[in-house]
Amino acid sequence: MSTVRRILGWLRPYRAATTFALALTGLACLLNLPVPLLVQGLVDRVITAGQWWALPAYAIGLFAVFAVQAGLGLANTLVIGRVGQGLVRDLRHRLYDRLQRLGLSYYDKTPTGAIISRLMDDVGAIQGFVTGQTVTILTDAGTALAIGILLLMRSGHLAAAVLVFVTLHALSFPYFLRKIRATSTVIRTKMDALFGHLKERIDGSLVIRAYAREPAEARDFAARLADVHVPRVLEGRYSAALSNISTAISGMGAAVVFALGAYEVLQGRMSPGAVVSTAALAALLFGPIARLADLAYVFEQASASVDRLGEILDLEPTVPEPPAPLAIGRAKGHVEFDRVGFGYETNRLVVRDIRLKIEPGMKVALVGPTGCGKSTLVNLLMRFYDPACGEIRLDGQPIQRLATADLRRQIGVVLQEPIVFRQSVADNIRYGVPGASDAQVEAAARAALVHGFASALPEGYATIVGEGGYKLSQGERQRLSIARAFCMDPALVVLDEATSSLDTAAETLIQAALANLLCDRTAFIIAHRLATIVDSDLIVVMDGGRIVQTGTHHELLDDEEGLYRQLCLRQFGGPVWEGAARADLPTPVPAPHLTAPAAQRRRSSA
Repeated sequence: MSTVRRILGWLRPYRAATTFALALTGLACLLNLPVPLLVQGLVDRVITAGQWWALPAYAIGLFAVFAVQAGLGLANTLVIGRVGQGLVRDLRHRLYDRLQRLGLSYYDKTPTGAIISRLMDDVGAIQGFVTGQTVTILTDAGTALAIGILLLMRSGHLAAAVLVFVTLHALSFPYFLRKIRATSTVIRTKMDALFGHLKERIDGSLVIRAYAREPAEARDFAARLADVHVPRVLEGRYSAALSNISTAISGMGAAVVFALGAYEVLQGRMSPGAVVSTAALAALLFGPIARLADLAYVFEQASASVDRLGEILDLEPTVPEPPAPLAIGRAKGHVEFDRVGFGYETNRLVVRDIRLKIEPGMKVALVGPTGCGKSTLVNLLMRFYDPACGEIRLDGQPIQRLATADLRRQIGVVLQEPIVFRQSVADNIRYGVPGASDAQVEAAARAALVHGFASALPEGYATIVGEGGYKLSQGERQRLSIARAFCMDPALVVLDEATSSLDTAAETLIQAALANLLCDRTAFIIAHRLATIVDSDLIVVMDGGRIVQTGTHHELLDDEEGLYRQLCLRQFGGPVWEGAARADLPTPVPAPHLTAPAAQRRRSSA
């Protein structure tokens, strides 16, 4: 019943339309009742008694009943269809909205294919059930109830015989329905894996071709399809068995009703017309019950999808919004980590006892071996996760007391692998600030050294850059992501090895754009290439989830036993570069796109 309750809950916004559909269904069911009576009169009066003058009246009556039923059915289908489409739209919106609110921990544990499968495939299964089967179920259930009552009024003996076969139907349903639901759940799970595999292979098509793995991938995909095919065949067998058993029971029931009816005629207790009409009633009853076998199959498929969607909709965000968030303007950029600890798994901390105080405008580099917790710190700062212990404060306020959107609007992010959407250059730049004007977009583009190549594109800033920005080079995509951060005018900037995958010429341009972005902003720079962070105000060296050293480049080099010096020696083979500075980099300049009020705020905060 949980499936029914969920669907009814989802249908709550459509109460009026659903009530109207139920009223139409009720009328259609009531119109089934005159049919046996008209058939009885046709047999007893016209055929048996020879009253041929009454034939047109009965024929017109039957035609009128069926015509009205068809009209009601059409209206009902249109209403239910509209409700079903609205339900699917609402469901996908609710699912997508919930997915946006869930923390990164959900995405860490859930394959992408499973998410896509539920959002599209499972919602589609519910759509098929609601729009294609609901009318039939409601009509058949109402018809069966009305006919059962009429049969009891007609003949207790025949009603009892019909009840026996209805009971056989009821006994055959549960076994097959359990099997169908279990098999449908297996199919959905396998489809999750198949969606994930397909997405991964499409994304990796270049590697597949580079290693000439096309035939092997085709064979592997065929094997995965076969793996899904087996439970699908089994599900079809269960459905076919249930449907044919129901048909057989209905046929036997109809035969018994005719036989008993014939005996009643011979005994003089019923007229031939009454027998025919009663048999018609039984057929009308067995028909819906037999169809319920097919509908039960569809319902169990939808039930499996409802359960899977419920798993997402019932999840609560792991990073909850504060009940009464503090109002915050543009942050000054003072950040403090106070004894912070965090683990992706319970009772297993990956960072512990993190204590840092960052003054506004400082450039803080996070260095250390892979897996030491550098990215975890910035993820905690952006509140993708909440600490297991300790507290992070921005301008003296705990970030857990700030609205998540307000916090993240303070932080511009430039990743190692830039994310570019299949939109125009301008829309990619204003992604974080949808209301940004064209002038603001161009100012951000100039500051990030994007204006030159953007202007040269076929449609300028209106050019669609393609999926993943494939029309742009790696360096151009990176500068576009820097322009996106510029457009937000953030108080803090997070750089995640933003130049590691670029050639020398592209890196020079990126460094120039980053120099503009970092000017007068608090920055956290995750770095593996130590040459890029030698002029940082503070270098934080991490190892094993702890901070093991802090200081400037030269201070840390003076510690001959320190990890930082070891990392330098490992990268450069000696301290020859100790005095090296990034003299080849341009001098940082203030961001030219800032409005006067923003520039004044920056000067006053300094």
